[in-house]
Amino acid sequence: MKLQNKKILIILIHFLSLLNSYAQNDVNKLFFNLPLESNRDTIYSSIKKYGFIEKHSNRIVSQDDNIIKTFNGYLDTKTSGNVLADSIEIQLSTGGTILENEKYYQNLLIIWSYYHFSNAKTAKIFYRDKKIEIEKIMSVEPLHYKDFEDNKKTGFSDNFIANKDDRKVSIQFKREKQEYIVRLEYQRNEGEKKLKRQFIKKELIFREIDNKNLFLANNVDQVPITKKCSTQNDKSIECFKESIARYIWTDVDFYTFGLTPGTHRIFLKFVIDKNKQIINIKVNHKNSKLCNEVTRSINQLNITEPAINKGIKVDFLAEIPLTISINN
Repeated sequence: MKLQNKKILIILIHFLSLLNSYAQNDVNKLFFNLPLESNRDTIYSSIKKYGFIEKHSNRIVSQDDNIIKTFNGYLDTKTSGNVLADSIEIQLSTGGTILENEKYYQNLLIIWSYYHFSNAKTAKIFYRDKKIEIEKIMSVEPLHYKDFEDNKKTGFSDNFIANKDDRKVSIQFKREKQEYIVRLEYQRNEGEKKLKRQFIKKELIFREIDNKNLFLANNVDQVPITKKCSTQNDKSIECFKESIARYIWTDVDFYTFGLTPGTHRIFLKFVIDKNKQIINIKVNHKNSKLCNEVTRSINQLNITEPAINKGIKVDFLAEIPLTISINN
C-alpha cells in the first residue's frame, strides 16, 4: 500500500467482457434495469425516470461535432429502498477506442455506478455479492490471477478478466480516506467504426474569384456557420474563429513537426463560397510540412451555412491568425 495525498487506495478491478450468449436482462439488472442496448437518448430518459437527480453543469459534451446526452447524478437512498450503500451515483459518459493500426476509431457508450459505504464490512459483502452476480452472467469462467498485494483490512487481492466482442462489464473496489467505494462499469461500442480525419482525402480546390465579390466579417450580416457553432446555436464571428482553431488544434499533432518550444503564429486564409465549399486555402508558416497538414485539416471543416449579406448568399474571405504553444 502507498500513502499519497493522505489517501489509501486499495484497487481491485474485474474486467468482464460479455459473451454472445450472455443474458442481457441480467446485465441490465446490475445497472438499475436500464435498457443498455438502447440508444443514448433512451438510456438518458430511463436514468431520470428511475429517480436519479441530475447535478447541474454547464459542461457541453460533443462527439464528432455533435452535442450528445450525458448524465451525472445521484439517487436518494431513502426512497430507493437500498439499505446497504450510504449514497449512490451514476454517470452516463462517452469515450473512444482506436482500431486497426490507429487508422480507425470507435465511439463508446459508458455507464458508471458508484456505491459509497462508510462501513468496510458492508462494502466487502456488497462487492462480493455483485462479483458473484457478474460471474453467473458469464458463459465461461473468467481468467483469475493474483495482481495486488493482500491487504489485511479488506482481503481483496484477486482479479478476474474475460474479453470478447465489444461489450464489457467491470467491477472495482477501492478505499479512499474513510470511505469505501464499489464501482460498476458497463461499456459498449456506439455507432459505426469510422476513419480518422487525417486519413480522409478530399481534393483541394483553387478558383479565381474577383476580390470585389469577396466579403469580410465586417460587411456581412451573418458569417459562415461551422457545424460546431450550429449545434451550439451561436452565429457569432467569435464562435466561427474559435471553432476552427479548436478543430485544427485537435486534428493536427503539432508536436510532430520539430517546432521549437514556445509560441508559434500560423496565418490562415481561405474562401467559403456561397455553396459552403472551402476553396483557395493558404497557410503561412516557415514549416512547409506543417502548412500542408493544416491545409488538409481546414479542407475537412464542415460548414453548414454560407455567409449572408442583405439576405443573399455570398463568397466569404476568412482570415484567421492561429497561435499555438509548444512545451518542452
